[in-house]
Amino acid sequence: MPAAQVPPPKTPPSFQREVVPILRTACLGCHSAQLPTAGFSVDSYTALMKGGKAGVAIVPGKSDQSRLVRMLTGAQKPLMPPGSGLRATDIDTIRRWVDAGAKLDTAVVGTTSTTAKTATAANVIAAPKPVGKLLSVAAPVNSLAYSPDGKLLAVGTYQRVLLCDPATRTVTKVWSGHLDTVRSLAFSPDGKFLAAGGGASGALGQVRLWSVAEDKEVRTFGDHTDTVNGVAFSNDSKLIATASADRTVKLWEAATGKLSQTLRDHADAVSSVAFAPGGKLLASSGNDKSVKLWDIASGKRLYSIGAHEEPVTDVCFTAGGQLLSASTDRLAKLWNIGPESGGHVRNFGGHGATVFAVTTSSDGQLAATASGDKTIRVWNVGNGGTTVAFTEPKDWCYAVRFSPDKKHLAAGTFDGQVFLWSLEPNKLEGSFSTK
Repeated sequence: MPAAQVPPPKTPPSFQREVVPILRTACLGCHSAQLPTAGFSVDSYTALMKGGKAGVAIVPGKSDQSRLVRMLTGAQKPLMPPGSGLRATDIDTIRRWVDAGAKLDTAVVGTTSTTAKTATAANVIAAPKPVGKLLSVAAPVNSLAYSPDGKLLAVGTYQRVLLCDPATRTVTKVWSGHLDTVRSLAFSPDGKFLAAGGGASGALGQVRLWSVAEDKEVRTFGDHTDTVNGVAFSNDSKLIATASADRTVKLWEAATGKLSQTLRDHADAVSSVAFAPGGKLLASSGNDKSVKLWDIASGKRLYSIGAHEEPVTDVCFTAGGQLLSASTDRLAKLWNIGPESGGHVRNFGGHGATVFAVTTSSDGQLAATASGDKTIRVWNVGNGGTTVAFTEPKDWCYAVRFSPDKKHLAAGTFDGQVFLWSLEPNKLEGSFSTK
């Protein structure tokens, strides 16, 4: 009988040709020499092998003991990169490279040179081009904010804030450089600044503060140990509140970025924050199914409301001081807020999936909700009735905002679309993509 043929062993992946492109597109945004999250940089082979604050990330020949591989596969938390992680084929490439000894190429593609100059070039992982040009699909819209005069609509997406003219539905400016998804946006009441909350999941929470008139970033601040999910300005524009997945709420001086207070009472990730009219109270919502009310001056928690049966995704105040909350239980709710307790007024039902966001018109008469059932609903706050349900979106609706004059409504979706409707009458004006 002929001898069985043994397939030749697979050639180990090339660091330069196969591993570097994965690291460059998936990891370098948060782990560069300029911004080494957790002290870990991947902008060179030397830095990659050195590891970070948690120790070495790669054990040559042992992918099952390598922190990098374990976090890519989810065997060790948090999953990296944040979100949906890497493709299985990319993880397999890195795993096989590690198991083969995690070696550095000494030859650049297309040459046979092994000079020191070539080896040095192979050691460096160059930064990619701007993400906006690399994306093959539109990035999800996670947050929206109208400027106080209604002339700008800010759109938060992956690593970027898009400034748009809502009248023409065109992007006029792009503010880049954010670590990951821009999860929350807030204009200061005086219209001078825009705060963008985000960071790196499981590692760092940040707020980037932009000057609208100067068209530039004026400061970055935040010492959260997980992403900033919510950001809000106080009524006098002097304070910025942040809600983080690290279970804390923090208050910052807007003029300096200096931490003023840290508020601790949530038992799980904090999803949203909102200042009450009058400037004395702050509300926060969380995955612990609660809404908490805080005294801003003292930082004391006044009381907690068991608001929903599932995580609370968003909160906002009406002009009259009532509170609106949204939840994964498919409901939005209206609450009366007192100095010592809060009372339930009514539910806003009808959605068939998670209510991701809730907002109110400037006069407090209308509320709008954005849901995973691909609809936007507008409600009469006074009686709880639905005034209109917009069904044009084709994917989950993550964000929704009224224009300051109450005449328009904007919504953002998972498939990277921004929709704008006229409320007088109720009709779609148009849409545009983040691509």
